[in-house]
Amino acid sequence: MNSRNIDELISILEREIGIYEELLKISRDKTDVIVKGKTAELDNITKVEQTFVLDIEKLELLREKAVNHLVNDIGMNNTVSDITISELAKYLDNENAQRLENCKNNLLNIINEIKNVNDLNSKLIQNSIDYINFSINLLSSIPEANNNYSKSGNTNEGIQKTYFDVKL
Repeated sequence: MNSRNIDELISILEREIGIYEELLKISRDKTDVIVKGKTAELDNITKVEQTFVLDIEKLELLREKAVNHLVNDIGMNNTVSDITISELAKYLDNENAQRLENCKNNLLNIINEIKNVNDLNSKLIQNSIDYINFSINLLSSIPEANNNYSKSGNTNEGIQKTYFDVKL
């Protein structure tokens, strides 16, 4: 078996782990930015995240190629999309199998952490949107005070004043 293919796969996974660690750091920073309401910084963070996503896409293509080479080298009948790291590790020696499992566990832990932080960020953003909608509804429902009497002697009801033409 060609150990170069295994080393290449592990190297790609380790680079992915590094990018996901950066994404986790950025996601945590994003939480602080959302809480403080700094929309310009949030926009900048989103742009940085997009560059990391592009890097991950490139690494995923390389990973698929490396797995394909490894599958062919081992002589497995599986296609690249069907094989898992755990299944692949069964065909490797203990040291390489352990290295691969460590990469898998690190990736899973980081991705789960990113998911948790992003869920929190999503809830914070939704709360902000709800507050904005509440404020808009409150402002648009305040009637204009009109203390004039009509010809019949009754007071005129307040006229609903609209501040916005359209609510999106």
